[in-house]
Amino acid sequence: MLGVAQQSYGGVSGRAHGRSLQGARVVVQAAPSTSGAFPNFVNHGGPVVSTPVVRATFWGASWSTAAAQTTMQRLFQYCTDILNSPFMNVIAQYGVGSARFAGSTIMGNVSGSLTNAQIDSQIQSGIDAGTLTEPPKNNTSDCLVIFLDESVEVNDSAQGLVMCEPSGDTAFGYHDFFTTKAGNDLYYAVIPALDDKCIQQTCPGGDSGCSLSIGATQEQRRTQVTSHELAEMFTDPQLNAWYDPQNGENGDICNGETGTITVAGNTWSVQRIYSKHDDEQSDGGTYCVSEAPNPIPAP
Repeated sequence: MLGVAQQSYGGVSGRAHGRSLQGARVVVQAAPSTSGAFPNFVNHGGPVVSTPVVRATFWGASWSTAAAQTTMQRLFQYCTDILNSPFMNVIAQYGVGSARFAGSTIMGNVSGSLTNAQIDSQIQSGIDAGTLTEPPKNNTSDCLVIFLDESVEVNDSAQGLVMCEPSGDTAFGYHDFFTTKAGNDLYYAVIPALDDKCIQQTCPGGDSGCSLSIGATQEQRRTQVTSHELAEMFTDPQLNAWYDPQNGENGDICNGETGTITVAGNTWSVQRIYSKHDDEQSDGGTYCVSEAPNPIPAP
């Protein structure tokens, strides 16, 4: 996850190269590899999202305004591009195949301060209303990305999730899952607004030691965090698949390491992602990459 996370959440840490604080996981014993800087980064037996179908949902009243339309269109394009980019070749080694973007919705009537349980409830309400899509049984495809506007914050200190609040921020984003009323697993990521105010609150000391830069644009921060969460959500959707018990998921290991991808003339900011293949091939010399020319084979 992008942020400091806790318990069963995966998130993006505000600290550069910081690890997410992982909680209780269902662990299946797996043999570590014999080389590389992170030999304990292995699949612990959980599922992966092998054929991602990503939908976006925009929460908050401002997304319905004319001023937000350009921002939304850019994020539509980003989601389409990253799923068809060499970025996906990096995480192919973890069992992730072809992906596609399947559209978006706006949910303007949400609370300005949400707990994790309220986010689960809001998603379920969207499914009940037909606004959001029920995932399939034995879900290995459907994922949801939630983009919050500047008026919506996450404040769940009991779970260690505080994002874009005046104080006590712990994360820039996270991913999680829950079981719907129909009994299906729904995987989702939460991306806060990441405006200048949010960055300054989370990193009052400025760029030093912070995983996002105050000098970056709001779009660059959003796309960087989204890439981190997509990579983790696909490869560790139930928080029991690909991760290192001490260093976290593939986004956590490279937290704060920026990169770019270019797709059809569009250049986007992303975060570099841990590549076990590169780690083993270089014996720990190189392992954070943003793209690969071809799908990387399983290690």
